[in-house]
Amino acid sequence: MNFTFMIIKRLGSLVVTLVVMSVVIFLLVEIMPGDVAEMILGQSATPESLEALREERGLNDPVFTRYLRWAGGLLQGDLGESIYMRGVPINTLLWRRVGHSMLLALTAFIIFVPLSIFLGIVAGVKAKKTADSIISFLGLATMALPEFVSGVFLISIFAVQLRIFPIISVIPIGESVFSNLDILILPALSITFVMFGYVSRMQRSSMIQVMNSDYIRAAMLKGMPRRYVILRHALKNAMLPTITIIGMNMGWLFGGLIVVETLFAYPGMGSLLMTAIRTRDVPLIEACVLLITVVFAVSTLITDVMYGFLNPRIRFQGDVQ
Repeated sequence: MNFTFMIIKRLGSLVVTLVVMSVVIFLLVEIMPGDVAEMILGQSATPESLEALREERGLNDPVFTRYLRWAGGLLQGDLGESIYMRGVPINTLLWRRVGHSMLLALTAFIIFVPLSIFLGIVAGVKAKKTADSIISFLGLATMALPEFVSGVFLISIFAVQLRIFPIISVIPIGESVFSNLDILILPALSITFVMFGYVSRMQRSSMIQVMNSDYIRAAMLKGMPRRYVILRHALKNAMLPTITIIGMNMGWLFGGLIVVETLFAYPGMGSLLMTAIRTRDVPLIEACVLLITVVFAVSTLITDVMYGFLNPRIRFQGDVQ
């Protein structure tokens, strides 16, 4: 199996995964308690008006028919219409919020990836020393803090006490997020706290393993400078498991934005999903959850491709056999 075939196989698995997940998501949303028509019209609505709305929205159709109608719209790029917002296209609601969430995720990524890798390398090179103990303790401490706890902690210090950043991350009417970049800092740091522990500890563990390998010891015995050996030989191999962890956590990061965006009132996809759940806006819930699934699946695919590209043993496995 060569590298190209591996990519094709991963793409096929991605398509199958998305089809299966679309069915699961649709069925899970369908069995949620509550009557959509009653949520829209209110408890005082008459049975006739409720039945008319169900017929208008196709809510009385069989589940299989409704799934095919929904899936067919997805294939055409039509995510449907919001039920609670009375026919507003979901494309209009979702993509602006997705852009905000991606910007927040990118900000967190820019902060935690270089910081985690650098401190993980330092901890691995300085294993069992003071620097390693401090970094390892910070990693364990941040892993134990849920996003809402770290978010409240950051708000208390930097927004309430020091008044450096705003308490909530609301974008003023008529302005864009790019003119209010300070609202991204505290939510991004809340995400960074959790991600830092996973990535830094994986980088530390991988670095220790590589530094104790025979070829690194041989390079040291030949008189090569320690910094040269670390940067030239050890770092590339030590990065492979870390890349896997980063890729696997990117999908989780995008899904974890729900808590952070709700806490900071940030107008992203996570807060939109919470609004959809509260109002039982079925098409909007399905669109948001499916999009999170797509991000997770695509990030996993990209991770597999990058891992194979950086690891010649995987890239040329078929040629060797």
